[in-house]
Amino acid sequence: MQPGKMKCAVYARVSTDQQGDSIENQVSQCREFITRLGGDYDHVDIQVYRDEAVSGYYTSVFERASMKRAIHDAKAGLFKLLVFKEVSRVGRDKQENPAIIGMFEQYGVRVIAINDNYDSLNKDNITFDILSVLSEQESKKISARVSSARKQKARRGQWNGEPPIGYKVDKLTKKLVADPELQHIPRLIFDLYVNHGLGTFKVAQHLNQLGIQTRHGNLWSRESVNKILRNAAYVGHVVYGTRRNQLKRQYDDSGKMTKRKVQIKLSPAEWQIVQAAHEALIDEQLFRRAQAILSARGRNSAPKRAAHPLTGILFCGLCRAGMVCQKRSSAGKTYRYYICKTYHKYGRAACPQANSNAEELEDAILNACRNKLLAFPEERIVMTISMQKEKQRMEQELHLLQEKVKKWSQDQLDIFQQRDLFPNSVYEQQMRSIKRSIQSAEMRLAQLWRQLEACGATHDAASELRPLVVKFKRLELDELCQKRVLFHELITRVDLTGGQVHIHYTYDFTK
Repeated sequence: MQPGKMKCAVYARVSTDQQGDSIENQVSQCREFITRLGGDYDHVDIQVYRDEAVSGYYTSVFERASMKRAIHDAKAGLFKLLVFKEVSRVGRDKQENPAIIGMFEQYGVRVIAINDNYDSLNKDNITFDILSVLSEQESKKISARVSSARKQKARRGQWNGEPPIGYKVDKLTKKLVADPELQHIPRLIFDLYVNHGLGTFKVAQHLNQLGIQTRHGNLWSRESVNKILRNAAYVGHVVYGTRRNQLKRQYDDSGKMTKRKVQIKLSPAEWQIVQAAHEALIDEQLFRRAQAILSARGRNSAPKRAAHPLTGILFCGLCRAGMVCQKRSSAGKTYRYYICKTYHKYGRAACPQANSNAEELEDAILNACRNKLLAFPEERIVMTISMQKEKQRMEQELHLLQEKVKKWSQDQLDIFQQRDLFPNSVYEQQMRSIKRSIQSAEMRLAQLWRQLEACGATHDAASELRPLVVKFKRLELDELCQKRVLFHELITRVDLTGGQVHIHYTYDFTK
């Protein structure tokens, strides 16, 4: 460390689809840039923050481990200059990038993006906003190119990603070939399931007893066995494009955004299927028999949601897993009971939670709901028509503002791309005008979110408890489907630990 010098830091990120732009190259370029800044900066002891194999589009900048450390250190004053190669290394989200840069500036940190000629000292926020928009668009193009390349590989019968157990990928042809050490595992699974009549749970238990592990060294479960049985790769086919990634953004009442990647199932008509692309480990006839059994058992054993009132809201208090309802017949009678999913997957050794008689548990929870509802004063269960109208008005205004922000952002991008056609003063005036409109709209959007949240908190019980009380009085509660209606409207979750039941209600009855 050089005493009296300004402490510097570097942030570098590489995504799984951009390994050519290595961490080392980014860090080296940033270090060299800092050495050229002059004697006021410490170019010897530079703090480096690395995020490897992290998507800049699907992963929130605030969720990355190294970026979180950088924010923490900046707040603590451990560095005063942060350098990164370009805006896209921060992320590829036009909404998050300005927020993260603003956060560093708030902590007194100067931010520089080398390749984009961005320096926070110049206060050129408009350029940064536009670069963020362009970076997000480039991310979408990269994703489309990667998807297209993978589809082309699939058409040639080549394998994308990790091979299923029993196979490995030939380095030369990029096609699946039998793994001599593991190919017996899928063959054993199909044999046990089809020829010996074992269900997926029994097959998993048998594999675990033999000490056979999944590809990742885990225990076998119903789900992992089921995936093997349904995988057409074992009869030599390559199937690609069954799902598509999609970004889902969510906003809280303060306007803060979080995002996550979700997968959308595509229709079979959109799938890419190449038959006889590689060596089959399973006979076609055996595979078809397995699919027929899976289909038949799926129809017969698919849970009837109306018959299981607590499914989806009942959880094991010991391992925190969900609990599902099962049926058992004995001496001509059918019994229902709730069972922990962990035990259901891996056996009693994995979770000691005892099974619970369904009727007794449901009756106990039903009585608790009855007491809560009937003790709630009806005069407190009122929501005025004017409040409903105001809520609808705010929702309509929210939608219109969101559309305006989308249009202004596109206008901003169009002007930026045609900036050479305008005098500098005109260009800056138009860009700043649009930016002010967007900022004003975003402030109003945040305000509307808070008002709607407050409105919701005010009328949650008011608007919905009254219909529930009326519905409760009319329900034929000996019908399981009606119990389910009540439970799922009134309860968020139930924790069961041994014989102890803890109910979490949707509404606060104490207010």
